[in-house]
Amino acid sequence: MTARPPSRRAVLRGAAAGAALAAGTASGCGFSRGSGDGLVFGFHGDSIAIDTYQRVAELYQRRNPGARVRCTYADSLGFFQRLPLMFRAGTAPDVVIVAESWVSGLSQLGGYADLTRFLERDGLGEDTWVPGALTPARIEGQTLCLPCLVYPKGIAYNRTLLREAGMPDPRPGWREAQFVETAAAVAHGSGAGRVWGLHNGFGTAQPWDVPTIHGSLPFDPYERRMTATDPRVVSSLQLLADLVHEHDAMPGAAQEQDTVNFTSGRFGLALFAGYSLTAWTEQIGSRFDWGVVPFPAEWSGTYQNNNAAVFEGSRRKEEAFAFARFLSTDPEAQEMLAPLGTPALRETAGTWQRGLPAAAAEYPWPELIQQMGDQLVAYQGGVFNKIWDVLGGAVQAVENTGKPVGQALHEVQERGTEILRA
Repeated sequence: MTARPPSRRAVLRGAAAGAALAAGTASGCGFSRGSGDGLVFGFHGDSIAIDTYQRVAELYQRRNPGARVRCTYADSLGFFQRLPLMFRAGTAPDVVIVAESWVSGLSQLGGYADLTRFLERDGLGEDTWVPGALTPARIEGQTLCLPCLVYPKGIAYNRTLLREAGMPDPRPGWREAQFVETAAAVAHGSGAGRVWGLHNGFGTAQPWDVPTIHGSLPFDPYERRMTATDPRVVSSLQLLADLVHEHDAMPGAAQEQDTVNFTSGRFGLALFAGYSLTAWTEQIGSRFDWGVVPFPAEWSGTYQNNNAAVFEGSRRKEEAFAFARFLSTDPEAQEMLAPLGTPALRETAGTWQRGLPAAAAEYPWPELIQQMGDQLVAYQGGVFNKIWDVLGGAVQAVENTGKPVGQALHEVQERGTEILRA
């Protein structure tokens, strides 16, 4: 799966250069599953993530002396590339950590077990986790995973630049008009000294965040029909077009913005996601005063998360679900996972927030988390990735050449309809 910038996908791609399984694990992410082998737990990430998931597996075994969990892992890109092959071959781990885009992206392969009956049996529901955390799991009436971590999004703002522009700090409940006014007021200068009001973090080649600003997708994945001309999609792309062309507040797709990102201090506003917390604190915190605020009240947008899924081909589904449930609902396990993101378990999320460093603890986490209940998950996979590619081209045309938004999305609607009919 390609990455949506700015996101942990972009960060994780950097760890994919090896694309080989890390030392100490079974080659190819596969084990024979004789009666004495126990569960196979597959996960991905950098060295911190690998160590964290291993320690959680060890905790589970200490809590359950008769249980045995064997770990296998890879860098994120390598793991994702192997997973479809393992699904088809019947060699996937019993329990797998999957990002939200992997759930929809691979759901048609039949590799994920439907966990609905287990949740109903154990009395687990939406209120077990923070708002919206279970949304990525719900695919065509099934529940394909349990949430472990969430990455709520918001807007980061550079207080230093806002003060220089005479603008007040944004507060929870702010409106889109204030957002636009702030971005336009901060923008000034030209050339190497150019300061932008907003970093264009919405993506163009992979524009998953673009149509969702006002609460829609360019297609309905379940009815398999196009919705690119939905007024919410139109207004979302028009907002971005106006920020580029009317307000001159945001760089377009063709401009070299990624090499001069938000942490350079040359942007007043940017998309914020919880997983980028450490990097931003280290980079911008020493030179600028900055904060985080939820999306404007009119926005919906997306969020991301990590989940524990059970392999449909597992011969140990009951045990596998018990371990997945432990990852997702045990308070101590959730606290151990906290360095990797926001715990999905409702009762642990508040404790996690209070334990953050002073500056980060002041971010409006309750509001950021609460808004996830109304946010979308950008459905990906199969034929729908082709539609995202078409939308990416349309966004670039709007930003780079000033192509009218209505015309661009009408073309997306027509081309997407052809793709779905093929």
